[in-house]
Amino acid sequence: MNSLDHTILGFFNQFARHSWTVDSLIMTISDSDLLKGYLCLPLLWWAWFRGPRQDEDRRTVLLTIVGALSAVAVARLLQLTLPYRSRPIHTAGLQFTLPYSMPADFLAGWSSFPSDHASLFFALATGLWLVSPMIGLFGFLHAALLVSLPRVYLGLHFPTDILSGALLGVTVVIITWKCRGLIRPFLDDILKWSHSSPHLFYPAFFIVTSELAHLFKDSRWLAENLWHLVKAAAAH
Repeated sequence: MNSLDHTILGFFNQFARHSWTVDSLIMTISDSDLLKGYLCLPLLWWAWFRGPRQDEDRRTVLLTIVGALSAVAVARLLQLTLPYRSRPIHTAGLQFTLPYSMPADFLAGWSSFPSDHASLFFALATGLWLVSPMIGLFGFLHAALLVSLPRVYLGLHFPTDILSGALLGVTVVIITWKCRGLIRPFLDDILKWSHSSPHLFYPAFFIVTSELAHLFKDSRWLAENLWHLVKAAAAH
């Protein structure tokens, strides 16, 4: 653990187990899809429907979704391929004080670097900034204070996990934005679909943004269970 991680983590950890109410509140914030994704994702819908530069804003929203999906995918790939990094709550010798309500075995065996939560929500904030700097500022504050900070306090991530995830999310969306000319035909096809078949487009758009709100938790759960069922069936 580097000095930055040690200093920041130690500062927040000194407050752990002083108050059951505070620890439980932070745990609730960290675990709440409503306060994370469902507080942020409606802003993409706002950007989609606002005027007067509606088509341009809609292209930016689509670019943001593409960038956010790419950032999360890269973060997960790095977690799986880089050397394993245990989370603070599972790091031997760290003497981390476990906050009240925090399960000691939570996310055991999952590498913490980089934070896919930070990658997603900082990516979304960057896209919102491209639509409206004021809304984007809210997005960055949300990503930092409601999404990332509780995960450091609870010992789910080291600060450098968060910083690397945030940098990844911002960078991927900026690269996607810079390359928008290359994928404009694809974006225009989606916009044409939204105009020609809104009865098909908006249910699909709702599902994608809803799943984004909690990092495709339901989709991953379904895929994992189906995979186990397939393996069990094949074994018999």
